[in-house]
Amino acid sequence: MNWTHDQLATFVAAVDAGSFSAAARRLGRAQSAVSSAIALLEASLDLTLFDRSARTPVLTDAGRALLDEARELLRQREHFENRAFALGSQTPGQITLALDEGLPYLPAMRLLADFADAYPQLTVTVLNCSAAEIAEWVADGQVDAGLTYRRQGDDSAIESESVGAVPRVIVAGIGHPLAHDGQTSRKALARHRQLIVTPRTGNDDGDERLSPQVWYSDSLYAVAELAALGVGWAVVPRNVARYPTLAGRVVELASADVAFSALEVRLCWRTGRGGWPMLGWLRRYLSQAVFAGDDAPPPGTSR
Repeated sequence: MNWTHDQLATFVAAVDAGSFSAAARRLGRAQSAVSSAIALLEASLDLTLFDRSARTPVLTDAGRALLDEARELLRQREHFENRAFALGSQTPGQITLALDEGLPYLPAMRLLADFADAYPQLTVTVLNCSAAEIAEWVADGQVDAGLTYRRQGDDSAIESESVGAVPRVIVAGIGHPLAHDGQTSRKALARHRQLIVTPRTGNDDGDERLSPQVWYSDSLYAVAELAALGVGWAVVPRNVARYPTLAGRVVELASADVAFSALEVRLCWRTGRGGWPMLGWLRRYLSQAVFAGDDAPPPGTSR
């Protein structure tokens, strides 16, 4: 057998993407290159991994049997490479950090300011983006570490740990029928359009959806702004509801029979790179309840 890492990765990508063409788009390659890599893998293994008789290739029994093995081999290789990278790059000259756009702004900025004091010679690139983008960019190595609200799904390319939680509130625009007395109920909420934050890859509302009428967005601030404009009601982190541009435009609604748990904040990094000194500093810093609440005071600068 003479299969390669690239062929194995292409096989898994094709399964995850649902088709050879979708895998090609995800990998930034021509579809013919994807088809060729999988064909070479099949030839090397002397097995047929995909049934190509239908419009979209479907895994054969052999393909299904080898899929988990392929994922594990890729995970082990990535862990090995990342561990070697970390051991050989204890003091890199630059780092890229990604912050969820919906995180409490001042605590996040204070973290960056204290990070600058701790590593004055380091070049830092800070990206502000959605949770889905952070997960994607950390997984493929574009970002070294991300700070984000927890999202559904697992990715073997990412490790993470909980570093806090931010309260959530129900909001509606001041002209919305729900905003008249500041009180609401599950039954009343179900009569009006709901605005839900969801990854751009699908409508995964979990237990949050209460209304049969729903709009989705991957941006917390877009959802809050739509609520302010009267498009519907939403559940957002309290710091987003109290953002200056929304002052006087949204109402926080209380309810006796509806409660939404706080959003968990997680620090994530690429699998195998947990030994980085800068990551260790971030983990220690964030252990001081930086995101214990949207109005929690920032920790001291001494470490």
